[in-house]
Amino acid sequence: MTPTPTRLRELLTRYATVRIALAERDTQELRRTLREVTRHLCAETGTKGIREAIEAADAALAEACCARRTARLARETRLAA
Repeated sequence: MTPTPTRLRELLTRYATVRIALAERDTQELRRTLREVTRHLCAETGTKGIREAIEAADAALAEACCARRTARLARETRLAA
């Protein structure tokens, strides 16, 4: 099942937030949270590593954006006709 754009944005935001927090304050809890978020992001994107997961999430979000834009333009064209 393909993750929704909302879910991907949520996971990417959590990942970035935890990475920033970890850079500011290295704690076991933050490390554990980063591992958990990484695991979820990899699982949602069907990848084995975080770099691939981020690339896959970015590509899926770009595709979703293009699909929405195409659908909107098609609707506008039908309405204008």
